[in-house]
Amino acid sequence: MMTGRFTSAPCRTLAVGLLVGSPLASAGVAFENGDLKGEYSLSASATAINSHNANFGLGRLDLRSGEPSSKENYAWQEYYLKPGVTFEYSVSPDFAFLGGGSLVAAGTTGDGDPGGYTRGDEHNTSVEEAYAGFRAGDWRLTLGDQNFMVGNGFLVMDGNLDQFGDGAYFSAPRTAFRDAGVLSWQHGMASAQAFSLRTDDHLGDLRMSGANLDLKLPTATLGAMAFYVDSLDSKQNAFIPRDGMDVYNLRLLNASLPDLEALQFNGEYAIERGSGKGIDYDASAWYASADYSFNDLPLQPSIGYRYADFSGDNDPSDGTRKDWDPLSKGYVDWGTWVIGDIVGNYLLYNSNEKAQTWRGKLHFNEQWSAGAQYHQFKLNSNYYFGTPVSDRDFANETGVYVEWMPTEHIYTSLAYNWVDPQAGAKEALGNDRFDTLEWFFIYKL
Repeated sequence: MMTGRFTSAPCRTLAVGLLVGSPLASAGVAFENGDLKGEYSLSASATAINSHNANFGLGRLDLRSGEPSSKENYAWQEYYLKPGVTFEYSVSPDFAFLGGGSLVAAGTTGDGDPGGYTRGDEHNTSVEEAYAGFRAGDWRLTLGDQNFMVGNGFLVMDGNLDQFGDGAYFSAPRTAFRDAGVLSWQHGMASAQAFSLRTDDHLGDLRMSGANLDLKLPTATLGAMAFYVDSLDSKQNAFIPRDGMDVYNLRLLNASLPDLEALQFNGEYAIERGSGKGIDYDASAWYASADYSFNDLPLQPSIGYRYADFSGDNDPSDGTRKDWDPLSKGYVDWGTWVIGDIVGNYLLYNSNEKAQTWRGKLHFNEQWSAGAQYHQFKLNSNYYFGTPVSDRDFANETGVYVEWMPTEHIYTSLAYNWVDPQAGAKEALGNDRFDTLEWFFIYKL
């Protein structure tokens, strides 16, 4: 039986990841009138997914009603339209007022997703970004609903879960934090931010307040962050305690050897400590990865390996929460930080798991590429969302995908993923192979 599903686990932010890490991150339509300049932007996306044997044949649990369904196969579609504008008004070369805003119209049709986050009748239009501030020399201050990302999104990137009435859970067009304030400083190789960010209700209505520091060296970027979590929703906090949590993070990103730039290393370590209302926190998470690109070979193949560990809690009743909370993690590329398109979206969410990832990719030309990833998952405790299991081997997921980018404004991908349950998943869920066929399209002005 499946109980206690972690309903506030961050989902895949596919659109944002593609815009961050691909040629689609090109500029929109710029405008300028004297001291005023800015940019209009527009993103439009469509997604179609077909899945079989939800939860390894157990069926779907509707996370709004709590009602299980024996239906195993789901076909659904998602769409969104996201217009936006940013502006900057220069008062002097060293001082300018700035701001921006965007809207999101999104929805889900069909059966809804197999995780129970949508039902297929969701259509919603809402304000996404609405912020203003100023830039003064090396300093920048912005207040309001805005996007904010630390490092590669391991902890802080996505402020909105896109579930239930929001629609578009998989493509996830909403990422802005609400009622946020970010004070940034950058000078030379060093940059720092003081921030206060509020998530949406589905992520627990959390306020995360703290500071981040980055030092960009010629062969690596070093980073450190610390922040405090204040839960603004007592009902959510009673279900998933976070109030009073202190989070500390160290990271080494995009590291390479001076004479071997094709080999890159990444790693982070983070802990959650502190205490809240009748509970203490003692959780940790870390990962280490290495990737090598054969840039001089035909098809420019790349290969990589990553080991990620997110602590679990083998004694949920002792008053100490030891399972790692992913908070507002994001998505920047295949498998990062939604590990496995199926497992990462519907089964495990970067908590209570050990995940090994092997990955490879080929570039046929500037328009076509293809890749594959294999993920091996083990639980970090003998529980799966409250269900005891005797074996921690959980599942193995394989994914293959093809990408096509005919212009700098259009990206589309087709992916097939399948997950074979291991002993732990068979105890908690079912015995069947869980698979999905996913088509994704995005246009960016």
